Amino acid sequence: MRGKSANLEQTGIDRNIESSERVTSEVSKEPQEKESLVILTNLFPLPWEPNRATFNRQQFQLLEDSYDLAILIPVAFADWFKHRKEIRQTASRRYIPYWYIPKTGRRFYSLFMFLSVLMHSGGWLFRRKPKVILSSWAYPEGVAGAWLSRLLGARFYLKVHGSDINLHGQIPSRARQIVAAAKHASGVVTVSKALAKQLCGMGVDEQKVQTIYNGVDHDKFGLEVNSSEEDPPYILFVGNLKKEKGVVELLEGFAGIAEQYPALRLVYAGEGVMASELLQGAKEKSLGDRVELLGTVDHSQLPALMAKAKAVALPSYNEGVPNVVLEAMACGIPVLATKVGGIPEVMVEGVTGVLVRERDAVEVERGLSELLDQAWDRQKICANASRFSWSVNREQLLALLRR
Repeated sequence: MRGKSANLEQTGIDRNIESSERVTSEVSKEPQEKESLVILTNLFPLPWEPNRATFNRQQFQLLEDSYDLAILIPVAFADWFKHRKEIRQTASRRYIPYWYIPKTGRRFYSLFMFLSVLMHSGGWLFRRKPKVILSSWAYPEGVAGAWLSRLLGARFYLKVHGSDINLHGQIPSRARQIVAAAKHASGVVTVSKALAKQLCGMGVDEQKVQTIYNGVDHDKFGLEVNSSEEDPPYILFVGNLKKEKGVVELLEGFAGIAEQYPALRLVYAGEGVMASELLQGAKEKSLGDRVELLGTVDHSQLPALMAKAKAVALPSYNEGVPNVVLEAMACGIPVLATKVGGIPEVMVEGVTGVLVRERDAVEVERGLSELLDQAWDRQKICANASRFSWSVNREQLLALLRR
């Protein structure tokens, strides 16, 4: 296993270096005058949710040196009005009230978004005259972005993440719209090969699709943090506390090993609708003093929180490639995750952690036991994480946007 693992790691690192060298040559000559690029996405930090989709914020910031960049952020109209006093519109960042009929006529949501953008920021868009439009989320942003690009005569690109395809791609009326948008696009970015295969299966031309893995800030997440022997060990979950993230299965799996590891705690970092149910479940299992909900944790505090954990657990039902997994590996921490989406592409089972079936608390229990019974090599975990960097991500994305 050790020899095979080392070969896997070195192959991945060599591939990363070759990709970086090849793409660097393609984008080494920056244009003298920056093109105007407008990004349409709901996946972006909000004044009242500063930790929302920080991976997109990091990725898009890398484009600022190459493009005259602006971001349009649709916000559900109820939330927009609720937080309107916190919103600050700027020349390069605009929050748009997204008008739609909740739970009704979802096949028309792309039209609602297209009209919402035009009503709120149509004049701004025409004055800005973008040469490139990138939609980051397949539906409805992807479809609305394709229509906007036609109206404005701009090149169009689409980025898909996982849940957008896993959900909307299963509904024929929405899937047809997504495929039409992808066919209009000059290029389509996926965050995993599994997602690329899924798109092609829907009818998208594979020549248009390129997998570009998200990156990690290794300067932040690669630091070793000393922990005191007095600090109780803990399993860490980071994310939205919702059913689809497997938070209940994680609690049940933890309950199954709690007696065997009496000092171990389970820590949830994040907010969500399942918070009260998790607290009640912990109480019913007599684990109330060993399960902690931290609420929202600023992204800047995650490196230390992860580095002190025994493991990071993310037993999601579906995913693209969650940055939580990449960040945990960059810290040298083993991961328990499910065999969904692109997770098996970025983890090396037995080297960086344990993979289990989704929607299965017994599997989570087994995975936690296996994970805690092993001594993990921090250096090997970090070596696997080194394949994923924001610098390579930037180079590959720039090359796609300019082809």
